[in-house]
Amino acid sequence: MTLQPSGCPLRWVRVIDLHCHILPGIDDGPESIHESIRMAQAAVDAGTTTIACTSHVHPRYPTPPGVIHEAVRDLQGRLDALDVPLRVMPGGELSLELLPRMSDADLDMACLGDGDWLLVEMPFQGWPLRLAETLRDLEIRGYGVILAHPERAEAVQRAPDRMRDIMGRGPLVQVNAGSLTGEHGSGARRAAEALLRSGWVHFLASDAHSAGPWRPPGLGDGLDAAARVLRVEPDALRWMVEDGPRAVVEGRPVRPPRLTPSRTPRADAGRAPGVRRSPSRG
Repeated sequence: MTLQPSGCPLRWVRVIDLHCHILPGIDDGPESIHESIRMAQAAVDAGTTTIACTSHVHPRYPTPPGVIHEAVRDLQGRLDALDVPLRVMPGGELSLELLPRMSDADLDMACLGDGDWLLVEMPFQGWPLRLAETLRDLEIRGYGVILAHPERAEAVQRAPDRMRDIMGRGPLVQVNAGSLTGEHGSGARRAAEALLRSGWVHFLASDAHSAGPWRPPGLGDGLDAAARVLRVEPDALRWMVEDGPRAVVEGRPVRPPRLTPSRTPRADAGRAPGVRRSPSRG
């Protein structure tokens, strides 16, 4: 397996991006189909093969899941006609505020790809007091939860260990690549690193909103930053960007390894260390 240096496209892995705002004219992502196509090409150039289209389902952007499905079909048709080798799949980034009002039919359409996992946004301000109750309710209704970018939440930045109780209730966690590279500020970077060291990060995604330079697609730099935190080589984190996301969108069992810092320092000169794994949670 040949590793790409930091900043280069990920060619040794078929990246599946579980969090991307690529659909046009729906939320704070691209305004036009032309911008969406530019984003798609930028994602392909960065090594991404599949994107879950996670438009906001939020009081500010109360996008019906059916609208997302229709926009995904239209975008895929445009990409196919232009020979852009990217697969787009439906999804949604769901706010905790709207979740209790969504029917099972709506939640089914908001799942990532063909699976039964929902991407749920952690609020930026305050701590969601009913989060544990919401997670329990969704589990009873048959849905898994992936918490989107908790490292960007002020409460988590102040006290990352506050996630400990939540993690015991079954959700998985997605961290933004841009948080690890400092794009979202030093607080988000420190929180992301703390969550990584605790073994509480399962997926790395772009949360892209444009073709660039602001919040572009691509996970290479973020993956390399995560590998440095864990003192491993980037290919040791393949599960975060390929194997795990593939299981999510294909509706297969999702059994994440517990990735924590290697006891052996990452050696850029010499043999690459592995990662310690704890038993699967699935």
